[in-house]
Amino acid sequence: MITAEGIIGTVVGFIVKTAATQIAKLPFDKRRKACRSLTKLYYAVQALDEVTESIFTTVNEFRSTESGEAYAVINALNNHMHEVALASNMFVDIGYELYSGLEIIDPALAACCDALYISKFDFLSEMSHTVELDRSASERRIVVKMPSRTTDANVLEGGYMQVLDAYRRGDKHYWPDTWVQSEEPQQIVLTWENNTAANAFLSRLAEHRVVLVEAKSKLRDLLKSSFKIEELLFQTDTRPYR
Repeated sequence: MITAEGIIGTVVGFIVKTAATQIAKLPFDKRRKACRSLTKLYYAVQALDEVTESIFTTVNEFRSTESGEAYAVINALNNHMHEVALASNMFVDIGYELYSGLEIIDPALAACCDALYISKFDFLSEMSHTVELDRSASERRIVVKMPSRTTDANVLEGGYMQVLDAYRRGDKHYWPDTWVQSEEPQQIVLTWENNTAANAFLSRLAEHRVVLVEAKSKLRDLLKSSFKIEELLFQTDTRPYR
């Protein structure tokens, strides 16, 4: 998931923008479940942000003129690979509840964003295995897989309008294609000596982090301005799908 921060940030930003005007219209008995799904989304984004910061911190701890950038990056990914997996799993785990919460707020928005989970390209499954230790070569190396598909706000907006048009026609099961082909390299192979690849990875991760942090801030502001503390802390049972 660590290489898909830009995509996650873009989707979260689109959710905030589209949901902001709809939340105030929700009936009282629906607000709490909608709030809970958005709150869990916030914590998932927060987890991804935290592990990213940990990677940059560890890189700085291992960075030196003698060892080079590759040595620092590989040690950072080795140290935090488990955290990356846990953060990725959080996005997988909230899938059903996030869709249900967005459906309460705006069914067209739910259909548009659920492509993260139901897309034939199996985006989240792919992103859950973005950092892998490769032992097949003569020396151990880390393969960082980049998204083969990506998206942007205009594509998401176009998909959203397609769903709205489909709903007006009476089609209640329309799922838009909210992805475009990525021009990024499909993977970056990190070895102990390849400082160029390590710098490319850090540069890409820094770009993605900016989008993620901005989206997290917008989502936090949405929760703060749209819900009361009783709604933010609402939890009646451990079965959120009900």
